[in-house]
Amino acid sequence: MPLPQKIQILPPLVAERIAAGEVIERPASVVKELVENSIDAGATQIDVRLQKGGCDLIEVTDNGSGMNLEDLELSVCRHATSKISKFEDLSHLASLGFRGEALPSIAAVASLKITSKVKSAETFEVSVEHTAPKKAEAKRVPNYNFVGSDHGTRITVTSLFSQIPARLKFLKSPGAETSAVREIIERLALTHPEIAFSLQSDDRKVLSLPSETLAKRAERMLSDDNPFELLTVKLDGGWAIEVIWLKGLSQPHTRSIYQIVNGRALRDRIVQQAILSPLRQSFLPGNFPSIVVKLDIPADEIDVNAHPTKTEIRFLDSKKIFALCSAAIDRLLADSTPTEMELSSVMNPIYSQGSYPHYNPSSTYQPQYQPELGNKSFYSDLGSDFKNENSTPTDAAGDFSFDTTPFGQYKGIWFSTYLVFEQNEEILLIDQHAAHERIRYEKLKSRVLKREKVEEQELLTPEVIKLDAEKVFQLRDKLPLLQSMGFDCEAFSEESILVRTIPAVWGMNQLTLRLKNLLERLHESTHAELKSNHPVWDEALFEKVAMEACRSSFKAGDHMNEWSAIDLTKKLMQCEHPGNCPHGRVTFIKISRNKVDEWFNRKL
Repeated sequence: MPLPQKIQILPPLVAERIAAGEVIERPASVVKELVENSIDAGATQIDVRLQKGGCDLIEVTDNGSGMNLEDLELSVCRHATSKISKFEDLSHLASLGFRGEALPSIAAVASLKITSKVKSAETFEVSVEHTAPKKAEAKRVPNYNFVGSDHGTRITVTSLFSQIPARLKFLKSPGAETSAVREIIERLALTHPEIAFSLQSDDRKVLSLPSETLAKRAERMLSDDNPFELLTVKLDGGWAIEVIWLKGLSQPHTRSIYQIVNGRALRDRIVQQAILSPLRQSFLPGNFPSIVVKLDIPADEIDVNAHPTKTEIRFLDSKKIFALCSAAIDRLLADSTPTEMELSSVMNPIYSQGSYPHYNPSSTYQPQYQPELGNKSFYSDLGSDFKNENSTPTDAAGDFSFDTTPFGQYKGIWFSTYLVFEQNEEILLIDQHAAHERIRYEKLKSRVLKREKVEEQELLTPEVIKLDAEKVFQLRDKLPLLQSMGFDCEAFSEESILVRTIPAVWGMNQLTLRLKNLLERLHESTHAELKSNHPVWDEALFEKVAMEACRSSFKAGDHMNEWSAIDLTKKLMQCEHPGNCPHGRVTFIKISRNKVDEWFNRKL
């Protein structure tokens, strides 16, 4: 049995690097801390330059207030800050950086050089390598131009994690690290749209944001300059909220959900849930909105010191956050209700009338068994759903047994809507419309996605979809997959993709927006994921198929005989998701005998 290890005090350098790991995880962490300091310094222009994704070089230059000689020498020391002086200051923080850990944490894991100048003073510089000193000595250097200003700060970080190989090997490719830095800058840029930002990676300009309004900056960042509809709502008060939503644009990730709370860019789980909750029916599973939510709430209602990197905060009353987000987003959804013309374009039949005569919603549909007689009606082509009233139950084909169904013994129907079954001391109620809608939906979806021959529709005017250069470069190898699905497309420039044809089943509704969504999904997905999550399937096609399934299904009040009811339960339980209709309404519920006995006071 090994002897217990002796307790010892860690060497200062080891302790510094462990502490630094809580704040500095990758180049993007460094950029976040330095840019936040530049914002607090009152900068109106912040330039970021990277080499090899930030692993070789990170340089942040601003035209903020700068630091004098004394402040510069203290800035790299542990717990040195100009933001707070006593513990009570934490309850009404207005600045982004306040812990006094950013610069010494960076210094502990890299080589750090800071050049700074205040107005009407000399320029000084301090250098620190892989340690956070108790005191640093600055030297006078020639005056430097801080992005068009005679005052400001330039911070240069080199050899990041060179003394910590274990951390270095977990960094991703330079392109991935650059993307992470861009995401951080975009989030911070939304908190202060009046500040101009730029990002350069090696010799390439990655990002250039001029000073502008929040709405303009959100539009620029969310749409990549594509002409999409932007919806905004603002609710004022002690608890205020502003929401900017790019209607219809969906992403296969949450990186386009931007949260701002009291001027602080966050990725907080509570805020994200509050945003997504009222939007859950607007997007397919796995897809998320492009949205900016800006909250202004009393400072004493939150604790911003809950996380080392300050990306999460603690709310005194999270219910108010949910209520505030729901009120604003519900207003947006109400304002974006589609017009009658928009609805008619969504409700067009999913197949051309020449091949599949389309369902007439004004006629009364009586589902009947139709044998394979070569009839090309909408229903017979998809296969029969039900037996007719004159057919008899059979086990010959293994279809179903009259005595045993997935829901037990059939007992009848309530209110011409709910099928009643009894099984194992439970009553099961099935909504005949929701159940049939689920069955029809899965059949139609399977037909759309598994058709051997894809009918293409040539566009009169090819669509040009704008994306950032890195995405276009990474998409080149995946475009042949889209071509096999009916999309004739190619890289048109460094920042755009040209689409000449689309699958005929897609239709022309909101085409530019949907192509943008498609390319984003393709960019984010691996080949394995694309096999399980078909990239052609999107919200508009889902709504089209779901609407057709709804219109061609049994309605509440339609007559259903016993054989049809039993066949319905069989087909429902063969569905991939039998518990709800396409729009989320439940298809069946269970009521236990114990519950019924309680209603009648048989059990206390």
